[in-house]
Amino acid sequence: MTQASSLRPALEAYRAKNYEEARRLAAPLVAMDDPDAQFLMAQLNEKGLGGPQDKPAARNLYVKSAMAGHPFAQYALGELAFKGDGVQQNYNRAAGWYAKAAESGHTLAMVRLGYLYSTGQGVPEDANRATELFEQAAEVGEPAAQYHLGLAYLTGTGKPHSYAQAANWFEKAAEQGDADSQYNLALILEAGLGIDSDPERAVYWLKQAAAQGLLPAYTSLGLLAYNGKGMPQSSKEAADWFQKAAEGGDAEGQFLYAVALAEGTGRPQDLARALNWAEKSVASSAGEPQEVVAERTGLRDQLEEMLIAQRTVRPQPRNQTYASQTPATETTVRAQSQETRVASVEPEKVEEPEEDEEDDKPKRRKLRD
Repeated sequence: MTQASSLRPALEAYRAKNYEEARRLAAPLVAMDDPDAQFLMAQLNEKGLGGPQDKPAARNLYVKSAMAGHPFAQYALGELAFKGDGVQQNYNRAAGWYAKAAESGHTLAMVRLGYLYSTGQGVPEDANRATELFEQAAEVGEPAAQYHLGLAYLTGTGKPHSYAQAANWFEKAAEQGDADSQYNLALILEAGLGIDSDPERAVYWLKQAAAQGLLPAYTSLGLLAYNGKGMPQSSKEAADWFQKAAEGGDAEGQFLYAVALAEGTGRPQDLARALNWAEKSVASSAGEPQEVVAERTGLRDQLEEMLIAQRTVRPQPRNQTYASQTPATETTVRAQSQETRVASVEPEKVEEPEEDEEDDKPKRRKLRD
């Protein structure tokens, strides 16, 4: 019996969430310096599964496994150095471990390393090298890499600018469930950028992204419902989507929901609630373009004036215009995230415990035309 097959009972116990049994079964193989068992035990120690959490012990086991050439252990060490988790943050060291894992075909390591090259963290900034790594991983089906390759074509960074190629790679990732790619593909389809406009397909992909909680997708669906593009026109449905986005913290959704409440569009007119959401939108506008901040601030100030007048003069006209324009549908595909996303991947030859999907995704930039 090979060591890989000897580890199978421990892996089965791990997947059955019988972590104490997984530890017991893996321990003899760890003592024999089996790198797969070392990686499994490191995972258990790092997460505190089946026993106390022990990050120093986990790191020591990752090092032993990585030195034996285990790509998942190499990637794990890269993650620890990248995040400064239990060790001093060191992008150069992270890049070194990612590079070793990437050489063995670890696609997420390629994505992480590509990100470091794109930002010049730990390695010299090199957009072409970053794109090479994204493309290498994208070609074998890694959705995070397909997303970044789509961004490369979208922005003309490391690749010639091409909406059609961007849409192609976003679609590949979208079909694998990548919410950001679903969203960007929808915007390209809705606007007809480099490809035929298809609002119905745009709505489909926006709903896929919205089902995963992507807040800008709620806002974009509201805009399409408001304008009857790709779906029947419905002010109520538009307000429903704006409300979901607003309650989730999306600044543009908060602004548009404030407009709906102020004008009584899809909701009963309620100036006090409109002001509340307008204030939240302004408070969430850090880093936004000056004209966007001015628009949101203008709405807030106008609502404050109207409420003051309402308290002193009656009756108050109900048909005031609280936004400079009705919401437009075209939006701009968002720029590259400042953090790459990591999803779980199964090893090719030896089954490993699943790696946790990263939930520390970067904050998405708001979308406007």
